[in-house]
Parts: sequence; C-alpha cells; structure tokens
Amino acid sequence: MRHQEWRRRHGAGCATMRAMKTALERLAGRLESWVDGFARTAAWLVLAVVFLLFVQNPLREYVGRGQFFANDMGQLTHATVFMIGVAYAWRWDRQVRVDLFYRNMSVRARAWVNLLGTAFLLLPWLALVAWSEGPTAIQSVKLAEHFPETGSPGFFVMNIVVLAFVALVALQAVAVMARSVAALVPPRE
Repeated sequence: MRHQEWRRRHGAGCATMRAMKTALERLAGRLESWVDGFARTAAWLVLAVVFLLFVQNPLREYVGRGQFFANDMGQLTHATVFMIGVAYAWRWDRQVRVDLFYRNMSVRARAWVNLLGTAFLLLPWLALVAWSEGPTAIQSVKLAEHFPETGSPGFFVMNIVVLAFVALVALQAVAVMARSVAALVPPRE
C-alpha cells in the first residue's frame, strides 16, 4: 500500500526512479563482471601454487638448493589467489559471515545493512589500507624489494597485490552499494 501511495504522490518521478534503478543495476553488473574477470584469471595461479609448493621437497632433497625461492614464490602466488579471491567471494556471496540477524531480515533491511556497512565501515577501511600501503608499494617497487628472510627477488609484488586487493574490493563495494540503492527504490508497478 505504501508504494501505491508513493506512486500516486510522485507520479512522474516513478519513471525517473525506474531509470535510476536500471542504471544502478547495469553499473553493478559491469563492475561485477570486472571482478569476475580478474578473479577467474587469478584462479589459474592455483596451479602455480601447487607446483611451487610441491617442487620444494625435490629441490631440497635432490638439487640441494632452490627450495627457498620456490617457497617464496609459492607464498606470493598463494597470497595473490586469496587477496583477489576476497572480492570474488563477496561478489557471489560466498564469504564467511556471522549472520545471526542478517539471514532473517527482509530484502530492504539487508539492502540498508549492505549500503551502510559498505559506506561507513568497508570503504573507510579500504581508504586507510590504500593510504598506508600506497607509499610503501611505491618505495618497494623502486627498490625492487627482495624477500627479507631469503633474499629472493619479487617481494615488491606482494605490495602491488595489496593495492590490487584494495581496488577489486572497492569495485565490488561500489557494485554492492549500487545494488543496495536499487533494492531500496520502490518496486515497479
């Protein structure tokens, strides 16, 4: 009944609201397709993780060296898979969540929780991570930083992966916010 009353009062604004809802859903779809593309590409790194972690023992036992480099690269690729996988898991709602209250909420209540939580908790945290990691990543790349314990090259890539994590989660956050606002727009009649 509330939606019919709203429509009667706002008449012409209804078409505008529908257009906004459609635009928000399209925006969310495009952003989520980018997240999907990055994550599905990064999923192939799982093969590298398996190979690099498997090859450590033969390198140590039969070659006598190289196991530290394989371990470092295995850890780097493993971290990359997980850091990029976070946005993908959220996109498909497969993240770990303690949803004692959330699962029993209406669609609109969930939209409010997602919108406010993303806007006031996640995005400020991502901004803090980017602000903190940005200068570190730049310096690390300039120095072509090595792994501190073993001296293996490539540690600077880890700092770049953190920034990629921030970017992908931010893209997914904007998509979630767009879908949340679209869910809050009164339904079409």
